[in-house]
Amino acid sequence: MISLTVYTSEPLNSIALEVLFRSSEDISLLPVASDVTNLLSQVRSLKPQVVLLAVDTSVDWGLLNKLREESPDIKVVLWLHEITPELAYQAIECGVRGILRKSLAPEMIVKCVRKVHAGELWFEKALTQTFLSGRTIKVSKREGELITLVTQGLKNKEIATVMGITEGTVKVYLSRLFGKIGARDRFELALIGLRNAPSGMDFGNVPVRTLTGFPAGPAEPVDATPKKAQSQSTRLFFARAAH
Repeated sequence: MISLTVYTSEPLNSIALEVLFRSSEDISLLPVASDVTNLLSQVRSLKPQVVLLAVDTSVDWGLLNKLREESPDIKVVLWLHEITPELAYQAIECGVRGILRKSLAPEMIVKCVRKVHAGELWFEKALTQTFLSGRTIKVSKREGELITLVTQGLKNKEIATVMGITEGTVKVYLSRLFGKIGARDRFELALIGLRNAPSGMDFGNVPVRTLTGFPAGPAEPVDATPKKAQSQSTRLFFARAAH
């Protein structure tokens, strides 16, 4: 059962979302929060798994940070009208795992909540189409293997076992790879990996296109992770925009 908190200051939205989620057998909707104090209190005491955060004008970065402080494992979905790729990427860095446009059909809201709860990232096709192209860098077979393992969600110790090296060497390799590709952390490296993954998740001696702004990807839903690693990894899900 998915434990969900909804935050919106608009009464009509509150009523509509209550009707929508109450009809979903796999989603347990907590009382809709209409103010920030109530929202934070609910997150602190009830520890919902997912928060659907309605954004009326601009993203409240302070609120996103507070939500993460109250419940580090919480998955936040922004529900809004418009957002730029740059702000979307900033939202991801603040822990947001889904960005949902208010113009989408109601069933897409429910689907988004389910996907985010399952560990996937959710963004619209229209948003990802505006990303800035990155530069292309050729990686070695060893570096490609490292990208593959990070993309699969393996920890340093697990990577060391697979590659037959020490955990300390893995840290050194990752540090060098971050600098070479321009990734700031493992999460961004995984995004690059998912974006570039050829068939079979083998990057050996192939060019890798980096990110220079918002993480981009195919228009269709993506799950590039082998089944044995799906439970450990973060997957990308790019939603179809309603027309």
